[in-house]
Amino acid sequence: MPEIYVTTSRGMRWPFSKGLVIESLVSAGVDLGVADEIAHAIERELRASGATQVASEELKRRMTAAVAERLGPEAAARVARQTQSFEEILVEDEHGERPFSKGLLVRSLEEAGFSLREAHALAKQVEQRLRQAGKGRIEADELEDFVAQIIKEQYGKDARKRYQKRLEYGGGIFVVEPGGEPRVPFSKGILSQSLMAAGLTPDRAYRLAREVERELIRDGHRVVGRDELRERVVRLLERRIGDEVAERYRVLRAVRRLERPMHILIGGVSGVGKSTLAASLAYRLGITRMTSSDSVREILRATTTRDLVPTLHTSSFDAWKALAEVLGLEGEPGDEVVLQGFRDQVARVSVGIRAIQERNARERTSVVIEGVHVVPGFLSHPLQSEVVQIPMLVVVRDEKLHRDRFRLRERETSGRRPVDKYLANFGALRMIQDHLEALARAMGVPVIPGDNLDKAVDKGLEVITERFHDLFRAQERDGARA
Repeated sequence: MPEIYVTTSRGMRWPFSKGLVIESLVSAGVDLGVADEIAHAIERELRASGATQVASEELKRRMTAAVAERLGPEAAARVARQTQSFEEILVEDEHGERPFSKGLLVRSLEEAGFSLREAHALAKQVEQRLRQAGKGRIEADELEDFVAQIIKEQYGKDARKRYQKRLEYGGGIFVVEPGGEPRVPFSKGILSQSLMAAGLTPDRAYRLAREVERELIRDGHRVVGRDELRERVVRLLERRIGDEVAERYRVLRAVRRLERPMHILIGGVSGVGKSTLAASLAYRLGITRMTSSDSVREILRATTTRDLVPTLHTSSFDAWKALAEVLGLEGEPGDEVVLQGFRDQVARVSVGIRAIQERNARERTSVVIEGVHVVPGFLSHPLQSEVVQIPMLVVVRDEKLHRDRFRLRERETSGRRPVDKYLANFGALRMIQDHLEALARAMGVPVIPGDNLDKAVDKGLEVITERFHDLFRAQERDGARA
């Protein structure tokens, strides 16, 4: 079945997604069930017409017409007025224009002292309200005020002031590499990111970065060497936090000088927090490439039919149903049948995951890959020796907390990820988690408790640091023998 692409007036294009249509309609107040029906109807119309692409304006017109027919002119006007999820919002400043980025906004909010979860929630709300207001283009100063106003509504005047003050820069200090060049401006934001990689909270990391800056200014430094700056940070961490965090910072700074890229592989069933952990680690470690195994599965689904690979076209926890149809099984499945369906889907998706790993290895690029299909025993590839591969598994052992995660996710996604489907298959999810944990322990893959996000991030950084400690110790032994 040929792919249909959505095109914009600026020449951008991406695959048509019913999910983006549903998201846009729900944002305009359309009931989830109606939104789903409309999205499917539009896709059928496009495929029936033989279209391989559709302009974003035309897609919006079809959505508006469908809503007008089903819900009336008032609902249609809300859809027509807003900027849809498949349309860009452009931010204009003195340097030109750029697409609005939730990721960049999250970083700014973290620099202002918000937790990662708070920053993600605020960035999501900012985007939603911009789209509901029909903003397709906005001045950078107006966006700054828009964000500040939402912060004030959610957290009060002091939080707004903290956000607005984050851009103040008090030094004119430059950092030089060994040899004297090149010079780059000292950045509290970049230093904060390095400190967060060592396990500090965004607020504490930023405060320590400011303290480093104040020390440099006090000592009259306008140019500081990279190595000297690192040693200053290590000494400050030893005084303020402790030797363990200081050593972690030192090790992770050394990691950046390695020639081999870092591949972090995070597995776990739905609802344990692996996506949030992946985003947190990627941000703290400065890794810009991140992939989910669900995305790989969606791509594979688009290239293979249900008849050819039935288990690929189901959720991971009920892939057994596709096998039951093929094998003629009846009645409630045993654990082994559920696991057989799960493993069959993992085997299919892992082909794509290995291809992503190989490509990033060839390009010498670090990447974070997360998803239920990231399973011990399915992660090897021919170029594995060219990278530092760090697998880990996230689990939530508290059943009530695990159930509550699905309810929270349903609210956060405005019903786009309904809780009923997951809770109806909760027993299978828990059994698959037990299976994954047993595999991880048998193969020496670290298990990360996902009950508390901050502790999970800290544990993840601990696993990464220990992996590099082992690597450096091995290099020292090899050097000694030589």
